[in-house]
Amino acid sequence: MSALGMIAYLFGCFVIGAILTLIVSIFRSVKNHDNFRSWRYMVVFGLLVSFAPYVYAESLTKMNGAGMEKAVERTVKQAKIKGEAKFFRVTKVDESRAEIIIVAKEKTTTNDSESCVLRAELVKKKGKWVPKSYEFIDSFDRGKDGMTFPPYW
Repeated sequence: MSALGMIAYLFGCFVIGAILTLIVSIFRSVKNHDNFRSWRYMVVFGLLVSFAPYVYAESLTKMNGAGMEKAVERTVKQAKIKGEAKFFRVTKVDESRAEIIIVAKEKTTTNDSESCVLRAELVKKKGKWVPKSYEFIDSFDRGKDGMTFPPYW
């Protein structure tokens, strides 16, 4: 995974946490002026902002991911990954289309369990999810070094 992308993600979460802290400080009571510890608010807001996309993806996966396991296996097989899917997360879904992130463990010449990240699109045909397309996001063997939102590796 791109370390620069992860640093940018965490920095963005910190900036949003600082903005939220500024908003809280503007609207707080003036009587408690000496008790305000802005760094605590920044840490809490930064953590909440950084975990929110993961919670969203996890909840979408729990609600809609039940019938997608076979489509994920087919996607991994079509992508010619020498391994199996470790997990997948749903990022967008509607009645007939879903976007997912797949993290697979692949055996390579340099590493027995290299993480390989794919973004895939599934469509529903006759009540079953089937893969429509996929794209490698992070794979050492394929020369891809990108990141997903939220970052998975």
